[in-house]
Amino acid sequence: MRVPALIFLMITLLSPAIAWADDSVAINKLISEIDAAAKTDKSRMLSIITINTDVASTTLEREKARTGFTLGEVYVAHSIALAARKSFDQVAAMKAEGHTWGKVAQNNKVSLRGATASIKELMRSKKSE
Repeated sequence: MRVPALIFLMITLLSPAIAWADDSVAINKLISEIDAAAKTDKSRMLSIITINTDVASTTLEREKARTGFTLGEVYVAHSIALAARKSFDQVAAMKAEGHTWGKVAQNNKVSLRGATASIKELMRSKKSE
């Protein structure tokens, strides 16, 4: 009886860690995809990010220049900020402290799975137009 209880306990304890690790991989992949798409058509990516975050493209550009983030990182920072009900600057400060994007999301108890799916869908739909 002890072995099944131990297995259940391990699964219960490790599942959130595995989920956060998966989020970290997904976040990094999303950032890379946005940055690659921005190299091809920056104005299109700014439009998509504006649609998803409701932040003006001029503001996104200023934040990118001010923080040194890539466009993908600016999107991720806004997505975390929206989900955590924090400001962009609060999230950017966490990243500036040396945290990974996955850790920033985890610290704010945020998963970007929905945000990742929605922006990827917009990226796909714009390609097919």
